[in-house]
Amino acid sequence: MSTALSSCGVDGCGEHVPPSLTQEMLCLDHFVEQASLRLHAAQSLCQTGQALDRHMMDWLLDGAEFAVQSLSQDGFMISPMQRLKVLELLLGLSNLQEYLRHHSVRVSNPD
Repeated sequence: MSTALSSCGVDGCGEHVPPSLTQEMLCLDHFVEQASLRLHAAQSLCQTGQALDRHMMDWLLDGAEFAVQSLSQDGFMISPMQRLKVLELLLGLSNLQEYLRHHSVRVSNPD
């Protein structure tokens, strides 16, 4: 069974951070919240024809990998509500990927 290595870095949270999120210092709920905000920002940029930031895209792809791992690991216990949020995040990331496949979207390297 996976054990948390630290507490969430969000002020007032104190939830455990899964080992795979120690670099982010976020609990699962705050990670999904942060990923959802970045996903919505990326979708907005796409819809307005603006370039996507490569670092944002890399972070979202890493988030997708974590989401899949969190759903597949028996030792990482998540509640039904957390599971639903992770699945919604994966669906959103999948929709973004499909949008990118069918539209010309620039990806920029930030300075």
